[in-house]
Amino acid sequence: MEVVGRGRHAVMSIAASSTCPTTFGSLDTVGAVTLWDTRLKQKDYARVEAGPTVAAEGDATELLLAADVHMALVLAGEWITSYDLRRHAKLCSYRHTCELATFLGGTHPQRETTTLVVDEDGAITPFSLLECSPTAHLPACFSGGGQTIDAPSFGSLSNWCCGLGFVKRQQQDVAPLLCAIGMDGGGAIFSSPNRQEGEFNLLGDDWLVPSSGEVINPPLLTTCSFMESYVAIGRANGMYSIATATEDGDSIMEIFASPGHAHNNLSVIGWTGTPRPRLVTCSVCGEVSAWDVLPLLELEMEESVGDVEEGDPPPLDTSGSVREATGQMASVNCGVVIGGSRLVVGDTMGFVTTCNVA
Repeated sequence: MEVVGRGRHAVMSIAASSTCPTTFGSLDTVGAVTLWDTRLKQKDYARVEAGPTVAAEGDATELLLAADVHMALVLAGEWITSYDLRRHAKLCSYRHTCELATFLGGTHPQRETTTLVVDEDGAITPFSLLECSPTAHLPACFSGGGQTIDAPSFGSLSNWCCGLGFVKRQQQDVAPLLCAIGMDGGGAIFSSPNRQEGEFNLLGDDWLVPSSGEVINPPLLTTCSFMESYVAIGRANGMYSIATATEDGDSIMEIFASPGHAHNNLSVIGWTGTPRPRLVTCSVCGEVSAWDVLPLLELEMEESVGDVEEGDPPPLDTSGSVREATGQMASVNCGVVIGGSRLVVGDTMGFVTTCNVA
């Protein structure tokens, strides 16, 4: 593992670039955006300060990097702020009716000027990058694009959203489903804003009544990553699981679960690139692992989609420790896989650390 730089504040979010496999952006808690390129000697080559007005809006939590149009969007409480990355300047801000949770997951695609953002109630709103405001136009990746909605938003969740993304159906010739997942395991599936296919619960109620009288690390969902027909889910108890859409496309169900080499919360989960993707996990205390899960998943899908299996972990391809690399006991807040092969993570002491995982 390699420490590529350190900022003055905790790193809250890292976003991959759609234009170059060696570049990414990071967001610190006061709202400043830093641009990085792993090819350079000085890897943090540009920084856009948030300014006092953005910092006063609350701790920044999420970054969307639209590299092809040289823009970034930042979530901070009820606010979304847009930055011009060429002029190193704040453009404008939008204030929502309640706190905002997260943007649509994954790397923001090129030539796309609209995204989705979900708030604390689970309401999903189409959002224009160029206007920095809600829009009636949906992203092209949703229902084939070119569609509009009548209401300002759609959907709801019973808990804070920890994952919003697309999952392919088992019938490959139909449009993918939009999946929103809450920390309590509850979620919803949409084929379009006007059509909710169904709801699901990945936790059930058994975990609410611990046999020992105390739940130390409940299996609450903390982070999600979407790849093709699979949803990888990290949990607060150090486990991870993988779910897929049911045959009817009205729900997702878990088909595999395993420990993630962690004694606590998994704060980062993601997939490496093709031809054989690995699942990458990183815990709050910086334990990095890359798992060869795909053969097991394909076997599960061939046999049947039934009860989730909890057996031996899949083969471990790569492991590392962020704390060994930094020499500090910082907690990992965020991370992303860039270029299909390198994990980048940010921690509470401002370190940005990379690790080859494929």
